[in-house]
Amino acid sequence: MKFSRIFIQFITPFFLLGCNGGAKPQSQTSSGVLHLKTKSDNSYVTDFEKFVQNTMAETHIPGAAIAIVKDTNIVLLKGYGVKTFGTTDSVDAHTVFRIASVSKGFASMLAGILVQEKSLNWDDKVVKYLPYFKLKDEASTNRLTIRHILSHTSGLPVHTFTNKIEEGVPYSVLKYSLSTVKLASPVGTSFAYQNVAYSLISDIAQASTKKTYETLLREKIFKPLGMIDASASYTGLKTSKNLALPHVRRDSTKYRLISNTPEYYSVLPAAGVNASISDMAKWLVALLGGRTDVISAKTLSEIYKPEINTPRRRKYEFYRWPNLKTASYGLGWRVLNYNGETLIYHGGHINGYRSEVAFCPSERVGVVILTNASGKLANDGVEMFFDDYFASQRALDKQ
Repeated sequence: MKFSRIFIQFITPFFLLGCNGGAKPQSQTSSGVLHLKTKSDNSYVTDFEKFVQNTMAETHIPGAAIAIVKDTNIVLLKGYGVKTFGTTDSVDAHTVFRIASVSKGFASMLAGILVQEKSLNWDDKVVKYLPYFKLKDEASTNRLTIRHILSHTSGLPVHTFTNKIEEGVPYSVLKYSLSTVKLASPVGTSFAYQNVAYSLISDIAQASTKKTYETLLREKIFKPLGMIDASASYTGLKTSKNLALPHVRRDSTKYRLISNTPEYYSVLPAAGVNASISDMAKWLVALLGGRTDVISAKTLSEIYKPEINTPRRRKYEFYRWPNLKTASYGLGWRVLNYNGETLIYHGGHINGYRSEVAFCPSERVGVVILTNASGKLANDGVEMFFDDYFASQRALDKQ
């Protein structure tokens, strides 16, 4: 993933009112669609499927996988297209994709679970767990908290050392080099997206539990949620027997296969998770409050609470959404005012893969889009989904 093409995304405050204590199982059709009882629910699901199918036919993108969750029930779970352009090897519900920066939401969920277990507190100082860690000056070092790390308010310049990750410099070296960087602002006062500094949460988690970050993800999130295809390592990706391979566009109708690269697996909290759409649907159920046995409504509300306003930069594709009013960042998630509705959102772009996750807490509805090439489906999918969903609800209200 070239630094200039990093696709950074985000999300909004979510207050979990009236969420179910657990997801209810639904029967699945042969097409992979899980149908709800009401006409209004089925209409937006059907409409979005048409958008996915038409967009793939129009753009010739190789493969995609989609999940929709409503009221903590999975109402759509389906693969489209192929794992490799020019073949007939179809994407299915268990095909693995890299999810890139959407991994940050797993890091904040894990931190929240550790807070629930009283292994951490959101406002603990980083030096409590990492006494060796230093920023440029002692006062800033002593001020930095877990909350600052997860909200990208460390004071460091935007994307500090992201270019070095792509050059193959190990995270174990880069985290010490942060002490040489002049801060762009006081700790806690401004937003500047990070990958290296964000990944300090893995060291903090390991220091507090004596377990590796990868082990903690598996024990606290993947296994309890039944995410059987998920992993957080380059080895996990390469050994997957059901893997969507990454592509770049060759011309208007063809894509070229590219190789997976290992660099961002050195910063697992920032961009190291691999998962299928089946895994991501189960995670979305938890994010919508349907797995309080794993993570509580109180913890989720803290994660989704806006911590800092974020700048509006044209280069980020989601800012082309005409209905986006304001944006802020919580803990590992972007917080959006989308035409008066609160959306929780993050996206990722790495090595030819795109991932999009967005949900509306008040409506208890969300969507996940995974693709093995960039294009219109990932660019416009979240906007199309929520515009259609809200339109369907307005139409229902008028009946």
